[in-house]
Amino acid sequence: MKLYSNQDNRHKGGIFMKKRIVKLVSILLAALLLQGCLETKTSDKSENGMPESETVEKSTDADKEETEKEPGKEEKETKAESEASDCLLLVNVNYESNILLAKYSIVVRLDGDEVATLSNGKEYFGSFQVKSGEHELTFEKNGDKDNCNSYVFNVENDCSVFCSLKSHMDHIEITEKNVSAEAVCPEGQHQWEDATCLSPKRCKVCGTTEGEKADHTPGTWQKTKEPTCTEEGEESCVCSVCGETVTRKVDKIPHNVEHWDVVKEPTCTEEGEEKGVCTICGQETTRPVEKIPHDLQDWSVEKEAAFSESGVRVRKCKKCGEVVETEEYDLTEEERLKWLKKNCESGLYDAISRDPDMYKGKYVKFTGTVVQVVSEASGANDCSEYRIATKNGYDKVIFVLIDNYGKSRILEDDKITVYGRCSGLYSYKTVLGAKVTIPLIDVVYYE
Repeated sequence: MKLYSNQDNRHKGGIFMKKRIVKLVSILLAALLLQGCLETKTSDKSENGMPESETVEKSTDADKEETEKEPGKEEKETKAESEASDCLLLVNVNYESNILLAKYSIVVRLDGDEVATLSNGKEYFGSFQVKSGEHELTFEKNGDKDNCNSYVFNVENDCSVFCSLKSHMDHIEITEKNVSAEAVCPEGQHQWEDATCLSPKRCKVCGTTEGEKADHTPGTWQKTKEPTCTEEGEESCVCSVCGETVTRKVDKIPHNVEHWDVVKEPTCTEEGEEKGVCTICGQETTRPVEKIPHDLQDWSVEKEAAFSESGVRVRKCKKCGEVVETEEYDLTEEERLKWLKKNCESGLYDAISRDPDMYKGKYVKFTGTVVQVVSEASGANDCSEYRIATKNGYDKVIFVLIDNYGKSRILEDDKITVYGRCSGLYSYKTVLGAKVTIPLIDVVYYE
């Protein structure tokens, strides 16, 4: 058998194997003589002019008769075969056109576990995982643990061992391949062990490391030096992983001052300061005094609220003028109505008709007469549609949307004033097929 790798290791049982070489040579010589005899018989019968097929048949019959007549010959061959099996190797001998194969198999075990079985001269190629340390390969004839050779090898890291096993006549030659710290894990498939204070994160299969070492794992901290108001203290403990003693600083304790004198008065924008003398060390020390609260004014409007937009108001400090509080606010329903009547522009029919995009979203006001009830709202989410002729005449008509579901109906010829946002233009066809385009108003209040 042959195992391919890169270390020079010796195997057990070498002496035992060499003792069987003489027996193996004897077997081969006997096989060669037997082959020569068979060839001579075949040659002679062919020369007598008999067909080749008959020659083979007669030769076979002759062999059978000879076997029956000579039982001693069968015993000799059985003995030779038995001696061949003693070499503990899967024999694969090639000479001329004939092959002699041993009639048994070899079981290969790694540290007692079967990894391969070879029979009839076949090769095995494979790999197996091993941990760091010493390992033993054994080669058993027919799985017999008492009839085997072995080979011991060492690896420094957990790794994969790749091997090829093949028969040899006089020895077993074994070496390892890839039994170093070289990574064998496919990319992204490492099996990581957590980093410790002794080593970074490490793959337990191939030994690859990554990152930095972890901090120590401290046990119970013990004070080794008490802190004072002038010096830091110290405490130590033993790392539970590596056993190293670890130390750390302990903050100073505050000075002990019994009486403080104000040296700077605080304001609403700056801290004050006071000083005192430590009764333990005699050192003069200072400490800050918190700012005083702001004196707030009433709320003032920073941004005016609109009909549908929130406003912003603030409260400032009377002394420093700093804005201390800010909040949004909305108009009440009463304030919203006042805002509409104050801010909605009127008289914009021509301007909207000529440049609707400029006025889109602006609040406008129109007064006129309902000339057509186009549709009435059928639900809470619907709006009624009307065409209203403004007070400037029936030639200037607007199209309005009013959310008045559940309220008093609006009928034709009703006088009405609407407040709302301009939504651009609305087009429709008359009964005669003419296209008419007029301002579109989304009404938010009417009277």
